Amino acid sequence: MNLSYLKYAVEVEKTGSITKAAQNFYMNQPHLSKIIRELERDLGCDIFDRTSRGMVPTKKGEEFLRYAKAILVQEEQIEALCVKNSEKALEVNLCVPRATYISYAFSDFLKHMDSCPSVNVHYMETNSRDTIRGVSGKTFDVGIIRCQALYESYYMKLLQDENLEWKELWQFSCNVLMSPSHPLASRDKLTYLDFTDYIEIVQGDIQNPSFTFEAQDASATGGNSKKTVSIYDRGSHLSCCASCPVPICGPLLCLTAVSPPQV
Repeated sequence: MNLSYLKYAVEVEKTGSITKAAQNFYMNQPHLSKIIRELERDLGCDIFDRTSRGMVPTKKGEEFLRYAKAILVQEEQIEALCVKNSEKALEVNLCVPRATYISYAFSDFLKHMDSCPSVNVHYMETNSRDTIRGVSGKTFDVGIIRCQALYESYYMKLLQDENLEWKELWQFSCNVLMSPSHPLASRDKLTYLDFTDYIEIVQGDIQNPSFTFEAQDASATGGNSKKTVSIYDRGSHLSCCASCPVPICGPLLCLTAVSPPQV
């Protein structure tokens, strides 16, 4: 059975008229009428009743048209699959920290990927430890982690244990943003102890070594840790008016899984 015949029959049902269906396919009405009759002859039953209201599907015709529509949908899916394969779409699974500057940088990078006509990107934000595990388990192709210098040895050990290759992308330092009227705004230098009496807001995952210093604060204040509020957010670009010259800088690392040796 010619698949085009199925398209013609579905169009006749849609328009309720052989004349209108023929016009939509840029063919003459007698030719389309002949095709519908041939289709009905091959099936051994009438697909349409010819009435004063136009072409109305019979009961058998309704059942046939349901199958025809399903076949045409599958045909479209097969064609789409072939087109997708011919374009050689690039699939990228990326796992990164919760940081707007990283998502912006990656978006700018994709804009300049003219050599790949089709790119499917799966972008996930999570903590550094889950990123390492995801890349190691081949869930992600590439991962980016960031850590403080204080915890660098911890993450280097994780990378070695998971047999991951890594490259340092950037060394950075943290800054403090505050109102000019804030009590700490007039100070030239700040330490973590200066923030003991203030609520700390972190982007979740405080159980992992990250940018929170609850343990240090607890020891510095006799065991009374300051209040911490956990949130999940993508961050934002901030302009800073006071620097915090303490050793809280650290590396931003790009990870890739190492292929196992060939035996």
